[in-house]
Amino acid sequence: MTGFWVGGYTADDATGGVRRLDAATGMNEVVVATPDPSYLLASPTTDLLYAVDEGGDAVVALRDGVVVARVAAAGSAPCHLSITADGTLLLAACYGDGRVGVHDLAEDGTPGPARALPDPPPASIGPHPAQDGPHAHSTLELGDLLLVADLGTDRVLVHRRRGADFAFDGAIALPAGSGPRDLLLVPSGPVLVLGEHDARIHVLDVAARSVRVSVPTTTDPVRGDQAAGMTLVGRRLTAGLRGSDRIALLRLDDDGVPEPVDAALTGGTWPRHHAVDGDRLLVANERSGTVTALAFRSDESLGSPGPVARIPSPTFLLATGGAA
Repeated sequence: MTGFWVGGYTADDATGGVRRLDAATGMNEVVVATPDPSYLLASPTTDLLYAVDEGGDAVVALRDGVVVARVAAAGSAPCHLSITADGTLLLAACYGDGRVGVHDLAEDGTPGPARALPDPPPASIGPHPAQDGPHAHSTLELGDLLLVADLGTDRVLVHRRRGADFAFDGAIALPAGSGPRDLLLVPSGPVLVLGEHDARIHVLDVAARSVRVSVPTTTDPVRGDQAAGMTLVGRRLTAGLRGSDRIALLRLDDDGVPEPVDAALTGGTWPRHHAVDGDRLLVANERSGTVTALAFRSDESLGSPGPVARIPSPTFLLATGGAA
């Protein structure tokens, strides 16, 4: 696997948009000009690629290098996209105001107008300065449940699906100041939540609406680290640490609980996202404008970083398929 779509912010890139990257050679080019595509998602059933326009409060659908649909998001600063397992709904989490938009998908995959998930009961915001209100950061479908990580209120909200609609069905309180950011389902295991502000991984008991256990991402945490992004291959889990600019490597035990194994520098600044590329990990270093690579070693450690490409403000890496 060497082909990746790269999303990012375009304020400092006059010709910016979605780029295609050959990770073997570092060659890359803009294939679709669209503003602030900070998150990307490939349609599982069509040849469309979806992107947020984070600064423009919109969701766009792309095909063959062309924007074929653009619809307003349900809230401000959309930052995450997901599609329900039945392929009928596109969900867009909005960081700016905590709303989550639900878009019906046409047969050709184009998204319809947004309607918002029901507002949950009010809750106090977290103690971190960045927790100034609700901030929906990601969603995860779990059977007929939809989980929403609200970074601002230190909660994972639970909604139950009823046809094309959803009803609020409780919340899971996380430790104050944790800043739940990313959600990941371990196959035949628990749901993991990456805390942005505490740089810890929280193992959920969704049925009990509780946190089973919280573990650090590394054995040598750095104060002020802002965690972002997780990948899971087999029992090997990775998490990005912005600030110390490292990738943490963890291994899951038989119950799906992570244990820190290693941490390595990314060779760039502010690792916003990362993706597995065979036997190595590609890292999008947002503030240094670089994509770097770290090898997975046989002794369950990470190798030294190497350069892959220079790309302005990269924030997302997605393996290419038939989309765009």
